[in-house]
Amino acid sequence: MWCGDTGMNWTEKYRPKNIDEIIGHSKFTDDARGWIDNKEMPNVLIYGVCNGTGKTSAGHALANEMLGEHKSTQFLEINASQDRRLDTIRETVTNFASTKCNEDVPFKIILMDELDGMTKDSQRALKRTMEKAFHIRFIITCNAIHEIDSAIKSRCANYLFNSIGTDNVLSVLKNISKEEKLTLLYTELKMFAEVLGGDMRRAINELQAISNSSGTTEFLPLVEKSVEFTSQYERVVDLISLGDDDEALGILLDEVYKGRGIKTIINNLHSIVLNADDISRIGKYKWLRLLGESEWRSSSMTPKILVSWLVAQFYE
Repeated sequence: MWCGDTGMNWTEKYRPKNIDEIIGHSKFTDDARGWIDNKEMPNVLIYGVCNGTGKTSAGHALANEMLGEHKSTQFLEINASQDRRLDTIRETVTNFASTKCNEDVPFKIILMDELDGMTKDSQRALKRTMEKAFHIRFIITCNAIHEIDSAIKSRCANYLFNSIGTDNVLSVLKNISKEEKLTLLYTELKMFAEVLGGDMRRAINELQAISNSSGTTEFLPLVEKSVEFTSQYERVVDLISLGDDDEALGILLDEVYKGRGIKTIINNLHSIVLNADDISRIGKYKWLRLLGESEWRSSSMTPKILVSWLVAQFYE
């Protein structure tokens, strides 16, 4: 049963507040600690096609450390996918950048979240603002790095956020369960963590949803969700084996349109293939080779094109 605060979303409640609370991205956190010690940092671009890996949270945590109590006045956040207009750069960003920063902070920070959703004209305007604003540091996040203007990428330190490992997801869920006084079975929670493909945000949201709706203290719904989640991928593998590429592709595209990260899709297909008893040795090797190549291609291909490419490889 859930004994926590019904009025607060857990993804916000347990969002990392500082760099030390960020898990699974050691290159970024190691560099960030040096910036914090020196009170200086470059413009930063955090990218990755996987959902729920902490790109936005990392931006906030870094701003918290750099700006401290002055964050409320020295920090600007814009979700570029929601406000794609050129006027946003010309007015909101430029006006914020044109004013001097508080003397108690080394610089102001602008977080441009999901910049790949902003128009090319807006990105070019942002590049010019970045060139002129010496007392501003930009933290930029995106899913598709190939949608970011090359001049912006070259003005930033680039960090790839891959999916978070199952052990890290499980550790966070265990800590939340302890804080919220949840009673659950470790084996059920572990199974749940394994099928999420490193999507920490979804894991926390699902845990909160089940905690509010479950009438028992054992989280059997976690296992039921896991079975429902993986059955789609089992179906894809079976369909491709039977030569029904249209339905297989339809399932994968549906997963993409639901917002499922490509790494989640690949990791789940990988698990299904490895554990399948009815796939030949040669067949498994072909699957594993193509899944490996798909993950490699995921940094430069859009998810819907990538799953289409994957299915097509079985019918060359």
